[in-house]
Amino acid sequence: MMSAPVSPLKSPGLSRHASLTAAPAPAPGAAPAEQEDMGLGGIVLNHMDLKLKFKASFSEAVTKFTIDVHEPFLTTTKLKASLTRYIDDLVDDDGLPVESTDGPPRRIVERTAQFWAASYDWRAVEADLNTRLPQYTTLVKTPHTDFQDPIPLHFVHKRSARPDAIPLIFLHGWPGSFLEVEDILEPLTNPPSADQPAFHVVAPSIPGYGFSPAPRRAGMGYRQCAAAFAALMRRLGYDRYVWQGGDAGNFIGHFLALDFPDQVVAGHSNFWVVPPTPEDQERRSRHEVTEDEDFVMARLGRFTDVGWSYGQIQQTKPLKLAAGLTDSPVGLAMWIYDACAGVVKDPETVFAPQRLITWTMMHWIPGPFAAFSLYKNGRKDGVISTKGVHTMPYVSQPMAISQFPLDLWYRTPLEWAKRTGNVVSCVRHDRGGHFAALDAPDLLVGDVRAFFGDRELSGTQVFVPPPVRTRGSSVGMREWHVR
Repeated sequence: MMSAPVSPLKSPGLSRHASLTAAPAPAPGAAPAEQEDMGLGGIVLNHMDLKLKFKASFSEAVTKFTIDVHEPFLTTTKLKASLTRYIDDLVDDDGLPVESTDGPPRRIVERTAQFWAASYDWRAVEADLNTRLPQYTTLVKTPHTDFQDPIPLHFVHKRSARPDAIPLIFLHGWPGSFLEVEDILEPLTNPPSADQPAFHVVAPSIPGYGFSPAPRRAGMGYRQCAAAFAALMRRLGYDRYVWQGGDAGNFIGHFLALDFPDQVVAGHSNFWVVPPTPEDQERRSRHEVTEDEDFVMARLGRFTDVGWSYGQIQQTKPLKLAAGLTDSPVGLAMWIYDACAGVVKDPETVFAPQRLITWTMMHWIPGPFAAFSLYKNGRKDGVISTKGVHTMPYVSQPMAISQFPLDLWYRTPLEWAKRTGNVVSCVRHDRGGHFAALDAPDLLVGDVRAFFGDRELSGTQVFVPPPVRTRGSSVGMREWHVR
């Protein structure tokens, strides 16, 4: 169990870089950067400074961002996909192909490579994302940690028109990205009924994922990400907020609640981590556990023995893995596909080539090393190890959890869940998997609305705008504030 402060490597900071263009004004609804002295000294970093494959500028201002990946990089990517070398499937005694459980079969590899080389249109994807998702960049620092480099961040930020909207930070995991917010952004910011809560949604890209550049120094683990995202929320003017997350997003959200209790009001997780204790294992050996407890321990045991291989190498030798997958787009896609195949109902449909390639691009564009390294740095946080997932420190804010049948922690007993936090709500569903925002967005949105909409249970009454009376007029409403 880990409760010590995070200790990333010390670094002297980056030198100042001059940008060719001035930083635009903050996004609508964002607080001026001057409200918080981040110690950045006017630093502006652009894609040339950071050697990025896309156009971008990062400064203490909140800058509108439009995805624009460099054309030569896209051309090279298609060429690499077309040159993919295939591995023949093994055969049985009759010479018929046998699909191994060691990784994706050749037909999946070949289908992906051929679609990528001949049909995939990144520019169409890019235009669609730029149209539907309001995106921004900024540059933050976390002076209270040992990670002293400026941290460039990309994020989606959409404010609701509702005056009583609740600020919510959506936290993705691996191998996902900010794309996971796609299908829940509109229903959260613009609910169909005034009786349902609305949210101002911020969905940042973890450093090294999507369009948040990879850190130049070691030390960007889950807890350091939490510190960076806390700085982001302050930059946007949100002094209090709630979070929603799964996978790594749950770890980050947990540390947000732990390390920034004055900011985090409540949280909602679809990956609440509660491994069994030695006492639980002993009870199981005596056949004294419930069916739910037995189910969770059996599934976790299978995952640790068979399914955790990707996590083991990513936390021990991420550079060794990245050396090959930084040069093979289809190889990277298959690494991602194999990690996702067991946690969705129909992987060949859910992760058909179009979506699989787009998800892979969120790691291919920046290069996958930083995303892999999140596991190594997360190991230093005490959250994970080669043996599996570990117990996290207790958080006192109200927490709600949603369980989906294809996820690792499905059927975790509420009594277990309360060991690591003030869990006040637990909903168990009959469909959905690890990526709930992707394959069960309606259920996830419903759970988020139900929990945070219960103002007393979740503590979100702090966001209710008080009535405003003016002389000679009826009661009106003003912009939300924190009491």
